[in-house]
Order: sequence, then structure tokens, then C-alpha cells
Amino acid sequence: MMQENKLFEALLDVIPFAAYAVDVDTYEVVYANKLMTENMYAPREKHCWKKIFGQNEVCSWCTIDELKKRQAIYKSEKLINHFFDEVTDSWLQIYDEILKWPDGRTVKYSITVDITEQKEIQAAMITTHTKLTMQSQKLKEANEKLEFMAKKDFLTAVNNRGNFFNLGEDFFAKTLREDESIFVAMFDLDKFKLLNDNYSHKVGDLALQAFTKTLEKHLNETDIFGRLGGEEFALIMQSPCSDSVIQKLQKIREDTEKIIINHNNQEISFTVSIGLVKKELNDTLDITLECADKELYSAKETGRNQLKFRL
Repeated sequence: MMQENKLFEALLDVIPFAAYAVDVDTYEVVYANKLMTENMYAPREKHCWKKIFGQNEVCSWCTIDELKKRQAIYKSEKLINHFFDEVTDSWLQIYDEILKWPDGRTVKYSITVDITEQKEIQAAMITTHTKLTMQSQKLKEANEKLEFMAKKDFLTAVNNRGNFFNLGEDFFAKTLREDESIFVAMFDLDKFKLLNDNYSHKVGDLALQAFTKTLEKHLNETDIFGRLGGEEFALIMQSPCSDSVIQKLQKIREDTEKIIINHNNQEISFTVSIGLVKKELNDTLDITLECADKELYSAKETGRNQLKFRL
């Protein structure tokens, strides 16, 4: 039996990695090849946790119990595991297998491979990937911000003048159903200069923001709304019914009257004048806006806080 053990161990010694065998019942080291023997912590000890790994008790990464369960349930006697050896500050990957030793004992036979370098390369790759991901995210956010700034009004976040005209001209080029018409409305906050002069530009900004939020509640998916400049806004709508458009704009006018801005213990309100026209057959966006602006001027000249239209 001793000769058989030596022959078996001689065959295992040629493996170019540290290898050892442990009795699964007593945790006694039955065998260790040359590479493992050279790196033992306590060669005179019997138990694997002290002899091989320099631990004071069964190692937290020990797989003997799991191998036993796998053998009983799955008929599998092999397991690959890896762990960090705090004593040597290194990562080890272990190939564990339950087998019968020549002397009849059941052992856990293990081959250990130092994978520290692989882990460091992997960690470096993960770090690099993380940095690239963060940089890509920052670049994406910067591009989105630039795109937003190119298309949206910085104060109210609605379409700016340029984007309103781009969207509006595309809209005007669409072919509508016979029962559909295009309507264009112009809005101007009444006595806006006095609002700025009497209270401050901050109040003026709050008024513009409150107005756009109020108006946006009434928008349909196909509506195009934008700030043309200062306190002037425009809205393009598509509808089969003039009456519904008029009702919608009257509701916007009424809701604007209800806006209250609290500033320095004062409640400040304002109104809006509106001009509305229906697009004629061959009219461009510029022509239609000019017509709507004339109706808006009429609303301002005849008392403000009202809707004037040509349909």
C-alpha cells in the first residue's frame, strides 16, 4: 500500500501547480506536492487550515461540506472556487474534487492556482470601463444639454423662436384631412414692461414661467408652442372645429387671470391678450403669424385681456 501511495503521489507531483489532499472527515493533510510543500505555513501541523493556509480554524472558504452535498444530491464531485488569501494578499482559484485515496480514505484533492495577476488585470479593465462609461455619460449629458439649449428657451423651457419656426414650417407642409384646419394664435402678456418696472425683472421672469406652465396644460400632442421673444408667444393648432379652438384660447386667457405671484408680501396678477387666425390655403407660416399679430394688436388696442380672431 505504501508503494502504491508513493507511485500515486509521484504522478501528482508532475502537476505544475500547488496541489494537496485532505481527509474529508479529519481535515488531516494526506498529501502535498512539492510546490505546495514549499509554501506551507506550518509543515509540522496536521490539519489543513493550519498547515497550508495558516488559519486558526476551518477556513471560511472550505468546500468540503459543499462537495459532500453535491456528491449526495447531484452526483457531482468537482467544484471550482476562488478566494482571497489575506495572509499572502493574493487571489487563489482552487479546483476541488472528492476521490478515493489509495489507502482507502476519502479525500478532497485540490489544485491551487494563483490568479492575482488576472484579478488585477480584470480590476484595471473594470476601472477603465467605469471611467469610460462615466465619461460617455457626461458627454451624453453635455450633448443633451447643448441640444436642449439649441431648441428650447432657457427661461421657460418651451420651444425657442428658431425651433418653433422649424417645427411650424414642417407642420405647415403637412397634408391635412379635408375636415382639418390649421390655426395660429399669438399671445402677449399685458403691460409686461410695467410688471418689470414696478416689481423687478425677477417677477417678470416668474410671470413668463407661470404663464407657460398654465398654457401647457391645455396643449394637445400635435400643438406647437414657443416663445418668440420677450413676452410674446405663439401657438400652432390643428382642429376640425373653430369653436373648440376659441374655447381653448378663452380658457387659457381665463386661467391666466387666476395666476397669482407672491412677491414681498404682495399678490401680483396679470392678463394676456390673444390674436387668432385660421391659415388660408396658400399662406405660409410667416404670413399667418403676421395676420395673427394684427388680431393681437387689435386685442391690445381695444382693452387687453381678450381674444380677437379672424376665421
